[in-house]
Amino acid sequence: MPQFSSSTLEMNPRITFVLVMLALLLVANVFMLMGFTNYPSAEGFANYIISGAPAGAEYKAMGAYDNVVKVPENGQSQWRGPPANEPLLGPEVVPGPDNLFVFKNNQCKPECCPSSYSCGGGCVCTTSKQRDYIASRGGNRTAPIDL
Repeated sequence: MPQFSSSTLEMNPRITFVLVMLALLLVANVFMLMGFTNYPSAEGFANYIISGAPAGAEYKAMGAYDNVVKVPENGQSQWRGPPANEPLLGPEVVPGPDNLFVFKNNQCKPECCPSSYSCGGGCVCTTSKQRDYIASRGGNRTAPIDL
C-alpha cells in the first residue's frame, strides 16, 4: 500500500481558490435559476407578440403636425430638380439573387444632378422604371408615394 506524506495531502492554495470560486459560481447559478435575482421577472415585450404594439387602432394624434402630408402647390418638389431620364449604357438590370445592383448600367454624370444617388462622376441618371421600383421598395410597398 502506498504511503502518503503530509505534503502530498496538502492542497495548493491556487487549486483551493479555483475550487472555491467554481463552487460559488455553481451556487450563484442555482439561485438565479430559482428566481433570486434583482431583475424584474417579465421584460414587458412578450404581450406585444400576440396583441401587437399599443398604438394599434387606438392611435391618437400627438400634436398639430401628426398625420399631416405636405403636397407641393404644383405637385412637384421645389428643392429637387426634375429627374434626368438618360438612356442606360446596357440592358436593364432585373434584380434577383445573383444581380442586386440596380444601377449597374446607368450613366453617371453631373448633368443628372441633383439626384438621390451620387457616384464618382456626379450623380446617377435613373430611369422612371428604376425610380418606381425603388419607391415601391422592390415590391414590398404597393402604393409608392413620392414625398
